Amino acid sequence: MVAPSVPLKRAIKPLSIRRHVNRKILRFSLCIGILAAVLAALVYVAAAYPSLHRAQEINLRTLSEIKCTGSTCDTSEFTTDWELGGSDYVVDTRTGYLLNCPVSSEENPTRFEPLDFSDTTFIARFRQPTSYSTPDGEVWRLYSQTATRSGQRLEIIVGYAEKAPWKMIETPRSLIPAVDVGLKHESQQIADIVTAAKGKVLRGGRSIPKLSVDGFEVVDADTGRVVVWGPWLPIFLPKDVALPQRGRQLYIYDGELYIVQTGTNDRLLATSLVPVGGMWWLALIDAAALIGAFLVARALSQRFLRNYFALTGVRVPDLVEACRCGEGQNVEFKRGLSEDEAKTTSVEDELLRSIAAFANTNDGVIFVGVDDSGNIRGLRLDFNQKDRLERKIRQLTRNRIRPIPPIQVAFEEVRGLVVAKIAVARGEAPAYLLNGVIYMRDGSSDIQAQPEHLSRLIAEFAS
Repeated sequence: MVAPSVPLKRAIKPLSIRRHVNRKILRFSLCIGILAAVLAALVYVAAAYPSLHRAQEINLRTLSEIKCTGSTCDTSEFTTDWELGGSDYVVDTRTGYLLNCPVSSEENPTRFEPLDFSDTTFIARFRQPTSYSTPDGEVWRLYSQTATRSGQRLEIIVGYAEKAPWKMIETPRSLIPAVDVGLKHESQQIADIVTAAKGKVLRGGRSIPKLSVDGFEVVDADTGRVVVWGPWLPIFLPKDVALPQRGRQLYIYDGELYIVQTGTNDRLLATSLVPVGGMWWLALIDAAALIGAFLVARALSQRFLRNYFALTGVRVPDLVEACRCGEGQNVEFKRGLSEDEAKTTSVEDELLRSIAAFANTNDGVIFVGVDDSGNIRGLRLDFNQKDRLERKIRQLTRNRIRPIPPIQVAFEEVRGLVVAKIAVARGEAPAYLLNGVIYMRDGSSDIQAQPEHLSRLIAEFAS
């Protein structure tokens, strides 16, 4: 419809629309960047899959080679299987005895901290050097003492293997007194080094000189957490330690990312650590993926998706509501697109005027197939004809309105009658011109903009 020029009732500032669209593009690009970072992290972690599969096989084989009965476990097959390598941690869940754990060294300092606990009541049993038969058949000479570091109470235990599958010769009883002297001397040596370290945390015994004892550890007497760990010796976990669940979990240690693979049977728990890579590398890859994807998504969105994002915020009445309320500031009815060539141009002009007017003023919707009184007349359209009509409307809009306004074409069916629904968003451009003319929406009319309207458009865009 075209009506005489009257004062516009309301208008939406194009600059606010532009900001709204830019915010949507920013959020969309950020989501794409985050998605790319997540995918990059998954690819980074997936590179460890072959090692993870191998760790799972090792855990299963470890569990099958250790046989436990009562309070003892037969590990002879496990300890002599040189090809296996063994799980990093093997725990008898019934007794809490640690059947195996990694040997700490400069080359392999990694530990699984949830299992880095030791039962201090067991350690306190060896204030004098004493021989101890382990649940897996080894015999160790153990000695422990206490120390204090910066107010922290420590338990220090050292051990010498008298009899073990990995020792070819069993220690003669005649050498035990000399072993005891060595245990006490080296236990004191460790105590002196640890207490001198003050607040420093020692890991893997890296600050401990080479000792003749076969194993040692330093434990916080209050929490049971291992403060310094050296080569393995008989260890019982405290009863309240939470064992890892069966399956896989991510684990970070000293800036490195690991996947912890855990297997269980009725009694035993086997855990292996699979290195994935440095967290710094992962952070760098994720940052590069996020920034790169964000910039690409933003550039493409600015180029191709601006009209789409302008339309996503459009709120217009549906067909039933529009017919009940009638034409107005954001609703326009069109009977149809005439098949009479003599009338086609004028009908198309009316439709394009309404599209341009809404794009210049406020969000609106045009229902094609409804007369001016709000009666649904419908369009005779099959599936292919709907597609042709949509292409025609879009082509007319692209060819005759500059710049191209944001529109969306859909179809509704009521009581078997088809109606075309053209949603138009208030655009972000200062003005949309149809054949060089600016049209505005005023009530239910599409009017040609007057000089005062143009001044207002310019002022709104600049504000």
